[in-house]
Amino acid sequence: MPSVGLLLLSFFCTTRVTSLCTTNLSTSRPIHPDHDVIIVGGSICGLATAVALKTQLSPINAQIYERATSLKKNGALLSLFPNGMTALQNILGDLHTSRDPKRTLWDILNQQSVPLQQTIIKEVLTGQVTDERVVKSVDKTNEGKSPGRFILWYQLQSILLEALKAAPLADENENCMSLGCEFQSYSFDNSTGLIRATFKATTDTGEINVEKTCRLLIGADGIRSTLRPLISRSGPTPQIRSYKRIIFRSLVDATGIAPEFIPSTGTAVVYKSVTNVGQIFKLQPCSEAKTIALTATASTEDTEEEVRQWQSNEAISNWKKMFSDFPRNVLDLIDLCPSVFTNCVSDLQIDDKVASPTLCWSNGDEPVVLVGDAVHGMTPSLGQGANVCMEDAIELAMILKHTCESETADASIRDLTPAQVMRTITLLQATRNERVVGIHRSSRNQASMKLSGDSSLKSYQEENEIFFRRLYEWTPKSNADKQN
Repeated sequence: MPSVGLLLLSFFCTTRVTSLCTTNLSTSRPIHPDHDVIIVGGSICGLATAVALKTQLSPINAQIYERATSLKKNGALLSLFPNGMTALQNILGDLHTSRDPKRTLWDILNQQSVPLQQTIIKEVLTGQVTDERVVKSVDKTNEGKSPGRFILWYQLQSILLEALKAAPLADENENCMSLGCEFQSYSFDNSTGLIRATFKATTDTGEINVEKTCRLLIGADGIRSTLRPLISRSGPTPQIRSYKRIIFRSLVDATGIAPEFIPSTGTAVVYKSVTNVGQIFKLQPCSEAKTIALTATASTEDTEEEVRQWQSNEAISNWKKMFSDFPRNVLDLIDLCPSVFTNCVSDLQIDDKVASPTLCWSNGDEPVVLVGDAVHGMTPSLGQGANVCMEDAIELAMILKHTCESETADASIRDLTPAQVMRTITLLQATRNERVVGIHRSSRNQASMKLSGDSSLKSYQEENEIFFRRLYEWTPKSNADKQN
């Protein structure tokens, strides 16, 4: 674990908010933008989008602006299914780690992720096994292989950060990410074809407004996107639906856990409550030695705002209150959770009924587009949130690359007109929307069944093998054959 912290420190020691904010900005409209692309949001989706753009369209100046003043670890365990792994393989390409030039970042991703081979479900009070599922691939050519791999959130973050450093830079002064910059608004200048984005930047001396220009503005700032309401101003703004569930996530040192509680590698153990439907407690080993990921779900009447206001120590105490009817040995696990790795999130999804059957990707008039949870934030019922974000990132980069190669002599975004950039966004929506809407709705349906304790959930999953096969066997469709 310390190596991850050192990596983040070494990478961001040159990414200083003060250097960004002391730039002299002209009051006139610039002929040349500050960046080719501005990405709002530096989480997994924003990082993946920046790396995809750099591996597909080198050189390109793609700058991430992130609200947080530092990147923090959390205890989330991400599911990487075959579609997400395919997307990541295309995003990372043949980029190598600077620490070992002989190993690609794709190799490191496979080393640090763990396949899920079995799920054991137990009744929490008696410890009796009520169900045991061997996880099989829906791909008949990969019979017996696990369809999913799991990786710690900060491990994937670390890999993408390393990829961002390894990708070609558009110029020697490019730093790729600016922290402490909260997006405020944007405007589009028809005369120059440029977007002007405004950020509230946190500096050592206080907060100041900063303006930066670009050719393409990408919103990757999550389900509570500040950009989404601005681009949907001409129509209804998609609403956020809450499933009244809270998800706790943390990492614990396995040396403090009784041996009988430690699952074998590749196995997830889920404890379910008989009396409280939907209340579960899951343990799963990670690739890092002696590290166990804990994930717990429970119903709550607290609003999302109340949940977000919980501090780390409150998260742990509230976690214990919600699982107070669980056996003492389960509560002892919660006591082992370090506050630095413990966080909690509400189970949310963008309500697709407002914009169905078309999600809000852009407004159709300006070179601005949403990707990831900002456009299709979904409940984790299918474990597809991060995977679909990766798909968005590589599809956008590949479509933009094809547009550049078709429309410009130098295959550069810098030679595209605003109309050509807009056509790229339109093509992204046409390529992605139908698939994403299908995943979005299936995720919602599974969440509703899980919340109600519907016993048909298992049969639903088994009967929809075709859906899961199409889901997992995804490959990027944004190639020349698709677009010609």
